[in-house]
Amino acid sequence: QGVSGGEALKIEAPIVQGEEMPDINAFVPVEKEPQVVKRVKPEYPEIARRAGIEGAVWVKILVDKEGKPRKAVVIKSDAGDVLNQAAITGAMQFVFTPALMNKGPISCWVVIPFRFQLKEAPRA
Repeated sequence: QGVSGGEALKIEAPIVQGEEMPDINAFVPVEKEPQVVKRVKPEYPEIARRAGIEGAVWVKILVDKEGKPRKAVVIKSDAGDVLNQAAITGAMQFVFTPALMNKGPISCWVVIPFRFQLKEAPRA
């Protein structure tokens, strides 16, 4: 598992002092998973558009107690590195409801797939 073509790509936002954040591979039990409140469609990189590159990028996002992304890491990409940065940038603009455990908000990781398609699939 990992990103094709090198190091994992990630972005981090400043973390509030004293706020405990789970490790990317830690199991965090939750009663209610974070839900997407605001979804941001990543901007299709012009170089990928011109080259006809399509594919999917799976981004693991650390969602804090307020539902804001704190880190985003590409965990899988079937389109090469050219689409990874666009997916990360889009992921960091998402807004979530926070995860809940014991009736209170907690931080946890979620995985969001970003699909880059040059043509919309026909509707059935």
